[in-house]
Amino acid sequence: FYDIYGLTEIYGPGIGISCDYRNGIHMWDDYIYFEIIDPKTGKNLPDGETGELVITILRKEGAPLIRYRTHDLTRIIPGDCPCGSRFPRIDIIVGRTDDMIKVKGVNMFPAQFEEVLATMKDATSEYQIMIDHLEGKDMITLYFETPAEGAEREKAEQELVEKVKSKIGVTVIPKAVNLGYLPRSEKKTNRIFDNRY
Repeated sequence: FYDIYGLTEIYGPGIGISCDYRNGIHMWDDYIYFEIIDPKTGKNLPDGETGELVITILRKEGAPLIRYRTHDLTRIIPGDCPCGSRFPRIDIIVGRTDDMIKVKGVNMFPAQFEEVLATMKDATSEYQIMIDHLEGKDMITLYFETPAEGAEREKAEQELVEKVKSKIGVTVIPKAVNLGYLPRSEKKTNRIFDNRY
């Protein structure tokens, strides 16, 4: 299977595809000019830094897109791909600017938590995050469903704390709950509740 990148505004999928090495998505830079910007300031970011993907179409004359903000968060992967292609690469999409939430100085996205939960044996994909401001600090409580009981449940909570800290860079308060406790997710289900404001 290959990852393919595209947008409806640019004729749908097909402006980039991964190769056999699965080391990013090669973007057709003979058709598009792409850049990564800081979503807040609009300033260009250097290769390797995550920001918002902005696209300019080089060959669409009737309705050109110029510096079109995709709201997709990714980075340009520096260096050459082992496949030998000269097309530059972007990383997988890690989230959207409209999904991003900043806590303790860290930009977080729902997809990051989903990736962590997917690596855990005793966790389902169902979760909710509550962010509160208590005693001058932002506190993140992460509810997740697990079939585990007793000591195994405590181990799952500890594993979650360690993996979130390692992968996302924040400390969470884990709350393991029984299967079926959380609302079932649908495409646009809100999983993060920010109670700070």
